[in-house]
Amino acid sequence: MLIDVDTLPAGARVTRRTSRFWAPREGPISHLREALASDIVLLRGPTGVGKTSLLRQFALTLHDDTEIGVQLIDGNLTPPESIDRIAEGFASGPSRHVLLIDNHVEGVGVSSEHLLQMLHADSELRIVVGTRYATGLESPLVALEFDVHVVPAARLRMTRDELALVLALNGVETTEAATDELAERTHGWPALGQLASARLRLEGLPLRTREEAIAVADYAGAALTSDMEQRLDIPITDEVRLLAVAPFINAALAEAMGIDSTTGSTAELLVHLQHAGLVWPSSTRLVLAEPIREQWLRDISARTPGVVTTARLSLLNHLVEAGEPLLAAQIAADAEQWQTLASVLRDSAPEIWARDADSFAHLVGRLRDSAPTDPLSIDVLLALDPDTALSPETPGLAVSALGRLPDAKTAAAASNLEALTLRISLLRAAGRFALATESASLLVDGLRRHRDAEPEASAEGWYQAGMTAFAMGRLRDAAQSLRQSERLASPAGRSRVRGALAVIALLDGDVRGASGIVGQNRDDNWTASPWGEGLRVATAWLQLEGGDPASARALLDQIPSTRGARELWPYAASIHALAFLLSGAASDSLGLLRVWAVRARSTPPSHYQSTQLLTARAKVLIALRQARKALALFEGPFSLSPATAPAIALSQLYAGRTHEAFVMSVKWGLHHEPAPRAALESLVVSVVADVRLNGVSAHRTAAQRAESLSIQHDLWSPWSAVAPEDGALVLQMLTPAARERVSERRSFFASSVSVPHLTKREQVVLAHLTPTSTIADIARVLVVSPNTVKTQLQSLYRKLEVSDRSSAIRAAHAWGLIEIETEA
Repeated sequence: MLIDVDTLPAGARVTRRTSRFWAPREGPISHLREALASDIVLLRGPTGVGKTSLLRQFALTLHDDTEIGVQLIDGNLTPPESIDRIAEGFASGPSRHVLLIDNHVEGVGVSSEHLLQMLHADSELRIVVGTRYATGLESPLVALEFDVHVVPAARLRMTRDELALVLALNGVETTEAATDELAERTHGWPALGQLASARLRLEGLPLRTREEAIAVADYAGAALTSDMEQRLDIPITDEVRLLAVAPFINAALAEAMGIDSTTGSTAELLVHLQHAGLVWPSSTRLVLAEPIREQWLRDISARTPGVVTTARLSLLNHLVEAGEPLLAAQIAADAEQWQTLASVLRDSAPEIWARDADSFAHLVGRLRDSAPTDPLSIDVLLALDPDTALSPETPGLAVSALGRLPDAKTAAAASNLEALTLRISLLRAAGRFALATESASLLVDGLRRHRDAEPEASAEGWYQAGMTAFAMGRLRDAAQSLRQSERLASPAGRSRVRGALAVIALLDGDVRGASGIVGQNRDDNWTASPWGEGLRVATAWLQLEGGDPASARALLDQIPSTRGARELWPYAASIHALAFLLSGAASDSLGLLRVWAVRARSTPPSHYQSTQLLTARAKVLIALRQARKALALFEGPFSLSPATAPAIALSQLYAGRTHEAFVMSVKWGLHHEPAPRAALESLVVSVVADVRLNGVSAHRTAAQRAESLSIQHDLWSPWSAVAPEDGALVLQMLTPAARERVSERRSFFASSVSVPHLTKREQVVLAHLTPTSTIADIARVLVVSPNTVKTQLQSLYRKLEVSDRSSAIRAAHAWGLIEIETEA
């Protein structure tokens, strides 16, 4: 119930009744009800943000609650002597007490000290304070004794639906689009919404178009700004307006921007702004009210743009140095200074992501939407933006950016390590791996000569050199450079480097080493960041090595496409396909590889990376009992090499060329000293081939060597290449301990499926089959009768187990029998 709510002390400002044109603030009022669980509730905001109206509405909503006594006062005008009368009013009413204080000003009228005394005296009292100042009530010392709840600024703002209701109450004819535009441009300020609605009502104007919404929002902003400026008791000079450049205001920030107040010190200027209610209050930083900031920034930018640019650059440098890169990036984006934004993201992206991942994504998106062509921006987008990494235009962007960089030898001679590092990254993105390798050699020489370079720059240089060696298949050189980068990198950079190192270890077959790297970073927060994507790829691979293909599939489905994963796609594709094979989804593996191949077109793979994709495809074909097709893949540039020999031997084995498979696998497994994985894959083929050729009389030497490699490196996945028909005899060749580990592994052939075998005529018909082509069209192209085409289609549907042409096209694509135009 209300206690003397309209009987304010003498001299108090008249409490305005709630207008019929004001929308009920149901959301904020509900929040205030919940906040009454605290002893003190603070509504802090500038003049005009609706604190008075909200307190009045809140008081009226408590009117019918007979268990609560409510008193509303003006804190600025209520003398301390009235406290006793307020206490008496509470004592004579209900047992629970709520004191609502509007316009609280520290040191004037009822002070914070008086309110704390009231709380000490009345255990059932709750206080709600509306103020435009930072008060003593939010002191940590007060918080030790009382629960203090500060209502967030977002709760004070008017929602879009509330604005629509205000327009409806004012009888304004509206459209959804115009209301949306007005809501966005009024920033949720109740005063702006009310001004716009009153203007439209008084002039009998509708709100139908976005242009009308923009016009009335501009009017409301200018009118409110003018009214608020009149409260300021100092001249509105350009030095004052320059404060609008900053996202928040304090003395250090103002001085960093070069503001020289003509009315006294910068701190005094800020006090004037607080007294006039032009800022969102805080004990550490002030924020200009949105209408004021927009109007001032528009005014000063039109008159002295050079001053604004200078102040903004000084502000960005100050914010980055002060540990506020997110705000620096937001300022650069708002000013459309895209190269500056790219520079901030390059240097401070991890800190921005850690501070606010949603804002980080928004900033990266704005940089992408600016359609940059400068090398730095494109490299940053390649590193941080999934859309850029997936775009087929990415190689072209990289090539165009390379033309703006100095020649590699020129940069090296000038010791421009940053330009050389950028050049190497863009060369790989453009698919120019030979040039990238040449530039990487120059960069490594430069890094060794300039040991006094900035650690972050050196770490990035070693990383780019290592990833170039990695792309070329020189894994040992790659690991050495990456370890140099790891030593110098920031925490986020170390996660990125360790992901690549773990993948290199797994490619070699060192499962124990990779497990150590991943385990070391398992609880690191950066593992979940864009810089931890490589670690997540390695984690999925380890799950596959551990015999859990389902978990590996689930994790790989979520791998995005930015810095840590973009250049690991070929390896992720390979293990993803194997995870499908081992989880009983062999029929989907070819389609999956084709999806990865489309993705990889945005980042052209090197020969070594293409070989990894090729061997994965060969294993899928072998698992689908198409070993002869797998052999045909290794023609031309993908002939016999340490990377392809195990897959070629496996293809020969299951294509019926057992003797050739045995000879090749022994040769490459024992005499070429390959990496543990390649050696074990070859030895497994030699064991199976020997068993097929000699049965129980097969030699055990290869099996013993293979078993030793598996135990030494905890590497058991190559045993999945053993077909079920060979499993029993192969297990007899092993010791009991190894036999148990191998028997736990699922076979590639677990799905027991094969690619549908189509005749040449069926393949020709399938190649001409489209969703819109008719039987007559196909017959005309092939110069055969329609009945012949109809017969071939019926046979095709039967083999693909479908009933219509759309399903046939989808099934044929999934089996890898046709290409589709959308992949081009």
